[in-house]
Amino acid sequence: MTYDVHSVASSQHRARSSEVTSMTAMRVGAVSARMWRAAVVTLALLAASAVWAQSSWHVDVLVPDVVSVRVPTTHIAFAISIDDYPPAAFPARYAATTPEGGVLPVQVFSNAQGPWSLLLQVPDLAGEQGQGGISPDHVLYRVDGGLWQRASAVPQVIFVGSGPTADWRQVDVEFAIELTGTETAGRFAVDAYLTGSGSPGAP
Repeated sequence: MTYDVHSVASSQHRARSSEVTSMTAMRVGAVSARMWRAAVVTLALLAASAVWAQSSWHVDVLVPDVVSVRVPTTHIAFAISIDDYPPAAFPARYAATTPEGGVLPVQVFSNAQGPWSLLLQVPDLAGEQGQGGISPDHVLYRVDGGLWQRASAVPQVIFVGSGPTADWRQVDVEFAIELTGTETAGRFAVDAYLTGSGSPGAP
């Protein structure tokens, strides 16, 4: 019997090549599996890190419910000149000389949802040398150029607003004094009160 040496050798070579290829494929598969597991572990760690980074905090802000009033000066004066006094007839009205023009620019801020108001109280004007005082109803005021009103020793509402002002809102309060000719000479002074009042929590 005759054998083809070259044919046998070729068959053996192909068999070894096939075996090498299979082993290589197995090693590649094993490496791929390890890489896949490593990738899954990495993604899991990243996911856990992302969940930790997304932790939340409750933020609570409390804004107080207020009605606030501010004025550029706390001094109201009636400096009556001798050139203007006595007047031609009584009663006579004299504008305040301080603040300038007799107008007090009152600024009010409110963040209340309900109504708010400004209240004015003027006690008796006492004489600094002990002379008789001047009744508060001789002090006149008007708001934003409206009608003149007489002040009172009892707090009285002089302006009413509603809802938040969004910013400081200006209300011009003008003052004057009415003299009847019965007043004695001298200086008279008093502390007047301007108050802001609101209704917190109103719808």
